[in-house]
Amino acid sequence: MKQLAVLLEWLRPVGIAAAYFCAQFFGTDAVSTFHILGPAVVLLMCGSVAFESLVLGAAASEKIGYQPDRAYQVQSGLNNLATAVAMLLALALHWGSRAEAALVTVMLLFFTFSALNHLLTALRAHNLKPVNLLRPLLALLLIGVLLPPMLAALRQ
Repeated sequence: MKQLAVLLEWLRPVGIAAAYFCAQFFGTDAVSTFHILGPAVVLLMCGSVAFESLVLGAAASEKIGYQPDRAYQVQSGLNNLATAVAMLLALALHWGSRAEAALVTVMLLFFTFSALNHLLTALRAHNLKPVNLLRPLLALLLIGVLLPPMLAALRQ
């Protein structure tokens, strides 16, 4: 379980890089580029975090330096699962760029607030595990990767 939790940490940035490459390569305009990138990142991030929270609870807590709190992990995991399922619905039912942008925004807000929580934990509880310390930086990178193409798609 511990190795799978670590593998997920690497899968996320590699998957986002692959999604970005595919969006740039296959996207023909801002809307199609975002239609590839936005849903792929939401499904990857929210789906993997949901899996980690719901299935790998203890290993995920240990990896990040948190005390295991199964009730909180399940609640957080279900929130991420709901976002991923909503994105699947948006894709399957062709809700369009605005729905995809709304779900990307929800995901970005969640991970931004979560990153602030990680930063406060690092400062208050001296949780200096690298995975914990990287969360704020990774949230900023996620915003930098998704916000420009999302705004470009919404302008069209």
